[in-house]
Amino acid sequence: MASNASHTTEIVKVVILCVIWYCISSGNNVVGKVVLNSFPYPLTVTMVQLFSITVYSGPVFALWGIRPYLDLEWGSYMRCIVPLACGKFVSSLTSHVSLWKVPVSYAHTVKATMPLFTVVLSRIILKEKQTWTV
Repeated sequence: MASNASHTTEIVKVVILCVIWYCISSGNNVVGKVVLNSFPYPLTVTMVQLFSITVYSGPVFALWGIRPYLDLEWGSYMRCIVPLACGKFVSSLTSHVSLWKVPVSYAHTVKATMPLFTVVLSRIILKEKQTWTV
């Protein structure tokens, strides 16, 4: 019985996180569209957004008690972190360009399919097999 309750709790947590993510993503799309209509420079908007995330993450992590960093060797840093950072930059920039050029509803629909493409590309490129229970 306790196992069933903990399983239900986990499902509720995942659903709540998905709803929060969806709300934040929708709000980000609307705000991004408003900003890009007034200030049509997606590269600048991307740089400001990523810089603000960097600045605000430290205090928020400290408030939540998350450890500040993991000591990595430069080789690992260049092999793992830099490609992820470049990917994040490119995805943020293309997201801002799409918000600038197309209606927000279309951009949000495309962004909502990102998990599906992630699974498909992971299967094709990395040869990963996902289970039905995540």
